[in-house]
Amino acid sequence: MRSNVLNRLLILFFSCSSALAQTDFSSLDALLAHVQSKSITLQSGEVKMTKAKKAKLAAMIGVLDPSGSQSFSYTNNTRIPVQIIQGQTVETGVPYVTNSTRNGELKLLNLAGWEKLKLAKINIQLTESDNKLTLKSLSENIAVTYYNIVNLQEQILSTDENLKGAEIVLKSATEKYQQGMVKQQDVNDAKASYLSVKESMVQLKLLLETNYLSLKILADIPEEEKIVIKQSITATFLNDMPEIKWNELNIQNSMLKEKEALSNFKQTSKVNLPTLNFFFSNSNQQFNTQSTLFDKNVDWIRSSYVGLKLSFNIPTAESISKKYNAKFDFELAQKNTEQTKIKAEIEFKQLGIDYNKALSQAKANREIYELRKDTYYKNQKLYSEGLIGIDQTINSYNAMVNDNYSMISAKVDVMLALSKIDINNKIQ
Repeated sequence: MRSNVLNRLLILFFSCSSALAQTDFSSLDALLAHVQSKSITLQSGEVKMTKAKKAKLAAMIGVLDPSGSQSFSYTNNTRIPVQIIQGQTVETGVPYVTNSTRNGELKLLNLAGWEKLKLAKINIQLTESDNKLTLKSLSENIAVTYYNIVNLQEQILSTDENLKGAEIVLKSATEKYQQGMVKQQDVNDAKASYLSVKESMVQLKLLLETNYLSLKILADIPEEEKIVIKQSITATFLNDMPEIKWNELNIQNSMLKEKEALSNFKQTSKVNLPTLNFFFSNSNQQFNTQSTLFDKNVDWIRSSYVGLKLSFNIPTAESISKKYNAKFDFELAQKNTEQTKIKAEIEFKQLGIDYNKALSQAKANREIYELRKDTYYKNQKLYSEGLIGIDQTINSYNAMVNDNYSMISAKVDVMLALSKIDINNKIQ
C-alpha cells in the first residue's frame, strides 16, 4: 500500500517537474530577452570586457613601469681571507655579515608605454563594439530560426486541414468506385495524394524538431530544457513601411579597428626610442664577530644612491618586421573601413527592399490562395457530381495546398523583415 502511494507521488512529482521545465515564448522579443540573460556567447563578451579593463590597468602601471626588489642575506664566512703584511698573516674580514638591500626603478620617459595605454583604451571601446555586433548578429540568427519554427508550425496546422481534404477526395473516389462509376486508377490517384500529404506532415514535424535544436544551439539552451514557440501569424502584416534608422555599428567598429591598428603601429615604432629611468638603492650591513643575527652592540653601516639612466634599444630584425607588419595592418584597416561604409549603405537600403518584397509577395499569395481554394472546392463538388475527372480535382487540390504554403511563408517573411528592422533600430 505504501509502495503504491510512493509511486504515485513520484509520478506526480516528475510530471510537475516536466511541466515546470517547459518555457513558452509568444514573441521574438520574449525569446531574445531570455537569451540575453542566459547566452554563454554573450557572457563570454562580458569576460572579454573585464579582460580589456584589466589590460588598461596594467598599461597604466606600465607607463612608469615600476620595478624593484628587496633582499636580506646572512653570511657565515667559514674561512676568512688573509693577507701578508710586513711578514705577518692578517685576516681581512669578519666571520659574520648581515646585509639588507632595497632597490627600485621608474621610467620617467616612456613613449612606447604611453602609446600602449592609448591602445588599451581603444581596445575597451572595440570590445564594447564587438559585443554589440555579436548581440546583433545573434539576434538576427535567432530571428531567422524563430520564424522558421513559426512557419513550420503554421504549415503543420495547414497540412492537418489539407489531410482532411485529401481524405474527403479519397472517400469520394472510393464510393464512386464501389458504385462502378470510376476506375481503380481514380482510387489509386486519390490515395497517392492522401499519402503524399500524410508524409508531408511527418517531414514537417521532423524539420520542426531540427529547427528547435538549432534554436537551442544558437541560444545556448540545454537540450533537456523544453521550449515552445506559441506565436501565430497575425493579420497585422499589411502595415505601411516602418521607420528604418541608420545604423553605424559596423562603421564604428571598423573605425575603431583602424584606430587600434594605427595605435599599434605607433607603439611598435616607439619601442626603440630612448627611455629615461630613475633608479635608487638603499642597503644596510652589519659585520659581526659573533654568530648573533642582529647584534645591538654593533652599528649598521648604511649606503644608498640615486641616479638617472638613459637607455637605447638597438633595432632588431624582429622589431623592424613588427613595425612594418603593423603599418600594413593599418593600411588594410583603412581599406576595410571604406568597404564597410559602402556595405552599410547597401544593407540599410536592403532592409526596406526586403520588407517591400515580402509584403508584395504576401499580398499576391493571399489572393492566389483564395482563388485556388475556390477552384478546388468547386472542382470537388463537380467531381462528386461526376462532371469532371479525378485528375483535375487532385491537380486543383495540390495547387491550393502549395499556394497555401507559399502564403504562410510569405506572411512569415514579412514578420521576419519587420523583426530585422526592429533589431537594426534597437541595437545601435
